[in-house]
Amino acid sequence: MLSRSSEYAVRALSLLADRGEDACLHSREIATELNLPPQFLTKILRRLTATNLVTSQRGRSGGFRLNRPASEISLLAVVSPFEPTNDGFECLLGQVNCTDHEACPLHGSWIEIRASLHDLLKRTTLADVAGRAIRTPTHERLNISTGACE
Repeated sequence: MLSRSSEYAVRALSLLADRGEDACLHSREIATELNLPPQFLTKILRRLTATNLVTSQRGRSGGFRLNRPASEISLLAVVSPFEPTNDGFECLLGQVNCTDHEACPLHGSWIEIRASLHDLLKRTTLADVAGRAIRTPTHERLNISTGACE
């Protein structure tokens, strides 16, 4: 339901939240820990920096850190920069015209599902998913230091 960019953004910020309020990690450390493509992750982190969810600091002792406590960052805020913001959406059955007036058989249900997803993302914070969103069954966590930006 969410784009790959949104998934990676949630996982990356979940890792920062899991490491604690003072955690500051380079994008390559995050990419290694989460087994994500480094260049793609860097683009995602730049966009999150532009939305003021994270702060970046260059240099050897730099990295990325959350701009506010994880309990104050909703998943909706994390995924919004990567998801379409218009009210329109693609029809699940691929119909070109799928509106309230020309609805496919799944139109009403899909509207309800999208509203439920929006509400879930709005009320769930990074603190709620920290640690759990970063683990995958095929990837064992690495012992990367919990650096602090200077």
